[in-house]
Amino acid sequence: MKIVIVGAGQVGKELVKRVKKEWEITIIDNDENKLKQIIELLDSGALNRTTLIQGDGTSKLILKRAGLEDAKVFVACTGDDEANLEACRIAKEENVPSIFAVSNHVDHDKWFEKEEIECINKAVATASQLERRISSGVVAATNIGLGKGEIVEVTILPTSMLVGYPVTKFSSRRWKIAAIYRDNKLLLPSKKTVIKPGDKVLIIGEPKILKHIVGLIRSGEAQFPAQFGSEEIILLKENNHQNMVAVKDATFMGKNTKINLIAVYTCFNEEKEHLKQIFSTEAPDQTLKIETLQFCEKEFIEKAKDEDVGIIVLPDIYKEFPLFFGKRSFPIEVAEETVTPVLIGRGTAPYKNILVPVSGSFNGYRALEIGIEISLQIEAKISVVYVTSDKSADEEKIRIISDKIIKFANLYKQDIKFILKEGNPVTEVAKLSKKFDLAIIGARKGKKTNWFNPYPPYHMVHRTKCSTLLTCVGE
Repeated sequence: MKIVIVGAGQVGKELVKRVKKEWEITIIDNDENKLKQIIELLDSGALNRTTLIQGDGTSKLILKRAGLEDAKVFVACTGDDEANLEACRIAKEENVPSIFAVSNHVDHDKWFEKEEIECINKAVATASQLERRISSGVVAATNIGLGKGEIVEVTILPTSMLVGYPVTKFSSRRWKIAAIYRDNKLLLPSKKTVIKPGDKVLIIGEPKILKHIVGLIRSGEAQFPAQFGSEEIILLKENNHQNMVAVKDATFMGKNTKINLIAVYTCFNEEKEHLKQIFSTEAPDQTLKIETLQFCEKEFIEKAKDEDVGIIVLPDIYKEFPLFFGKRSFPIEVAEETVTPVLIGRGTAPYKNILVPVSGSFNGYRALEIGIEISLQIEAKISVVYVTSDKSADEEKIRIISDKIIKFANLYKQDIKFILKEGNPVTEVAKLSKKFDLAIIGARKGKKTNWFNPYPPYHMVHRTKCSTLLTCVGE
């Protein structure tokens, strides 16, 4: 992840100290001596990831040299508010996802507010810290028992995909939006509370994944599947070709996304050396764990509920027919019980072309966001398909969906192809999936489906011809 900082003064130096371990840093300042002081803060590893540029941070030429177009975060923290404002304007023109400014005078805060630039006033921030210590002795609400950073505050940008959706759409077993600051008032969100631009949301969750949640919300660096967990687990029910083909998908995901460990659970007792050889060859940098389950699927679901599971991989051996009788098939059951992405491995990795069906609902757009994150990590092309029963009668909805896709494309600087089909959604998506390597299906947890009232996303999971990732959102 890349951050560009304009200003190597006290604020710039302190910021570099805090981000040097994880970020690729470019820092700009006119003063050569200040830049030399930055070098003293860096060890050899951080120094290799840091670029120092002597020059004017309000110059488009200098900012271009700094690689502004590749930055995920931009910070202007000079002692000159006019310079900070101008630098941030240029960053906005380059569509940098997260832009921050330091305001040196309270009267100047309105300059940044007018431009919809998030600013932190030095005097206000200092006074706020003093007030907390004087009144309660608490420096910041970041630690409630598990470790540092269990509560974070994030400002919602106008471009964030959270805007316009109820808070309840964004929940997990691992994190929740606990409160919202809006117009200087604290709101405890209800089911009907809708997120608005400028809201400061208070998120509570497990410390190790909160930073990934912040990245997801601010639409910056691709995080998948770190916002769910850092481990991938795969079930191999039998030692046959149909089961083993899913290994190809598991190793590809493990190698190319933010996975730290692959756990393989088998329901057979044969020698595991062959599995170890496959995974060590295809995903050599991953930690591998292999375990035999006594109760197979039942025990696997309990394993899948582990707090750090980010992807669940299943072989394509489970049938669709339970859905027709109002029951859940095993992949649907796992996805709903864990609210973790479930990958049906059909062996179509590597994924060069990704397909995401949308219907205008939140779960489809959530799937699209995951699809974009995956595509950014593996450099795949992504297409969105909307299937309507009548194009002429559905023009307004088609326009709304098209506009939403354009918003996603601009936000992530990613080309997205929009495909419009007419007919039955399940049938059309199944036919189209033959041309793709990965389909990503968004569904809503708890949706009932049967022969007379089928829920299309669940049937798509079983009928697509390529490997398919199912992601469920809350009820």
